[in-house]
Amino acid sequence: MNRKLELYYDKPALRWEETLPVGNGSLGAMIWGGVREELLGLNEESLWSGYERDKNNPGASHSLNAVRELVFAGRCAEAEKLIQDTMLGEFNESYMPLGNLHIAYRNLKESDQVGRYRRSLDIEKAMAAVSFEADGVGYRREIFATYPGQAVIICLESDRPLMELEIFLESQLKCCIREMEDALIFSGRCPEHVDPSYVRKGEEAVIWGYRGRRFSGGIRVLSCDGTVLCQEGTLRVAGASELVLCLEAVRPSSIEGSYDRIKEEHVLDYGRIFDTVELYLGEQKDLPTDRRLEQLKEGEEDNGLFALYFQYGRYLMAASSRKGSLPANLQGIWSWKFQAPWSCNWTTNINLEMNYWPALSCGLKECMEPYFSFVEELAKRGRQTAAVNYHCRGTAHHHNADGWYSTNPVGIPFGAEDGKEGCAAYAMWPMGMAWLSQEFYRYYEYTKDRKFLENRAYPLLRDTALFLVDWLVEYEGYYVTCPSTSPENKYYDKDKNRCSITAASAMDMELTKEVFEHYLSVCAKLGVNDDLTDTVQERLARLWPVRIGSRGQILEWLEEYPEVEPGHRHLSHLYGMFPAELWEGDQKMTEACRISLNDRLENGGGYTGWSCAWIINMFAALKDGENAWKYLYILLTRSTYPNLWDAHEPFQIDGNFGGTTGIANMLATDRGGHVDILPALPRQFASGYVRGLCLKGNKTVDIRWEDGSAVSVEFHDADEPDLDSK
Repeated sequence: MNRKLELYYDKPALRWEETLPVGNGSLGAMIWGGVREELLGLNEESLWSGYERDKNNPGASHSLNAVRELVFAGRCAEAEKLIQDTMLGEFNESYMPLGNLHIAYRNLKESDQVGRYRRSLDIEKAMAAVSFEADGVGYRREIFATYPGQAVIICLESDRPLMELEIFLESQLKCCIREMEDALIFSGRCPEHVDPSYVRKGEEAVIWGYRGRRFSGGIRVLSCDGTVLCQEGTLRVAGASELVLCLEAVRPSSIEGSYDRIKEEHVLDYGRIFDTVELYLGEQKDLPTDRRLEQLKEGEEDNGLFALYFQYGRYLMAASSRKGSLPANLQGIWSWKFQAPWSCNWTTNINLEMNYWPALSCGLKECMEPYFSFVEELAKRGRQTAAVNYHCRGTAHHHNADGWYSTNPVGIPFGAEDGKEGCAAYAMWPMGMAWLSQEFYRYYEYTKDRKFLENRAYPLLRDTALFLVDWLVEYEGYYVTCPSTSPENKYYDKDKNRCSITAASAMDMELTKEVFEHYLSVCAKLGVNDDLTDTVQERLARLWPVRIGSRGQILEWLEEYPEVEPGHRHLSHLYGMFPAELWEGDQKMTEACRISLNDRLENGGGYTGWSCAWIINMFAALKDGENAWKYLYILLTRSTYPNLWDAHEPFQIDGNFGGTTGIANMLATDRGGHVDILPALPRQFASGYVRGLCLKGNKTVDIRWEDGSAVSVEFHDADEPDLDSK
């Protein structure tokens, strides 16, 4: 029997999407596993282009009333142009790769016979390893990122003292390296600005200057049984059978003691998080992971691979989001391009939120602290955005954020005077905080941490509700959002113009309803009753209702417009079904959601990894196990790279987290005050067990099932909450 949770391969990585990631929340490394040269792609979460700047736009408030008048007059294309010309701010900055660490084996020649190669990632211990034989001599490497020690540790061994190594760092950043007796110390700075790759590319996209963020770190020898010499920016090792290196960046490392002690401390720390949930769907095949994926595509059964994928998502969360770090971005913490896809930022119209979907249900609540701290900082900046751009109280955030906590609507290229054509579809969406704040409420639902509710959830929900109260305007006897978009989607107006601007998009109204309901719920629990609660109750009673169209579908916009892309990747108008619970028990809205989802899929929807993951969760919420399975299978066979990363493509980590959540929601859900056991179990997962899935009320559940039916269900009280409640 093989139940070891491990990704492994019988050859080195040939492209970045085959490398193996390790991380401690802030420091990450990608392991290529070469024989004659190991290459580690390095990232540190705080390395962003840019510097502290105010990107809010006072001119936006001057245009707001005119935009609203145009929308209500049915002249939405004109409203959209006015927004792009006058209401946006500059694009976000970009996440920068730290560099590449090279470890060259000078004693190994091209003519050496190499065999018994193995490259692996043990996700039960968060340890990567490489082993092989060259001319009959065994070589081994172990690599891990320790959270207690705040460093990447690299152990290199050989059967005989033959290792002759050259170790050096290269970086695309401005970086200087100086030598010490047994260490290389590096320091440098990031550019003042880097454009997103979809705005400008190459040298014209980069401005260096002297105001970019500075960084420093080092590569030092912890132990070596050979000789070590540092010269010309290179560590040279000779006559060694064992070498242990420590790489640190930005944060000082607290590494001390033997390698075995450092490793043991790391495994214990990681296991405290990872070991809380166990899933068994079948044995783990003793085959390289890429071959297992190929066999799955060919129709072979491999339920163990789905369990491995589930746990890999949990591993990635623990590796990219720990207390004291920034939250996981579009690529977690792993990025190798100077102009990463979408700047590797935090996109908040689905992607950042999806990153944290598994945190509560899958035993990872400790990993939410970076999310909460980040959103709270965004909320501080968002108060200025709300006031300057819209003359509103409270806090507002749009669809992008970066390492400088930008909250403005993006769209103006650096140095330009107006917005990029078409960008209102994604930029003019001041509902970011409405979505981000909901995880604060859900955290309380799961943990019942009253101090968290009072000190962290309530202030954020109050500021969010305050903004929405001011943002809403009256239209035909109802309150609506205006201008409004359905994130990144477009429709045809009566003149066949492609438009994104409207009033009262379904998602806007669903988010507003959820914020208001949750705010009032918190106020009731805390005994708050003031002018704002009265106003919120009045607005809630008169919110524009989400409407059903001629085909029984949910109307995405104010009117029933023809869609530019009927199979669009976003399911924004279905937010009320999942992740929200607005339509639990409402058969009419549930059926409308099902029709709308099928409309998307019949027109080619779900073609990105994260969109496919959202679909899995949507079908789980609809208790449709066979379709949940269908899209889980599609996710692994069409939208997964050889290293099990999600393929948008390119790589985006949200699909991994969404996929993990989808599997959990097929097995147990806690929605609308009701716990469902095996609500969407597909026939392919006929038998299995899960231990430790989390439910609301600080509970966990263990389930064992056979032939599609539960044979054992046990509920347990969970541990006390472990986040800062302030």
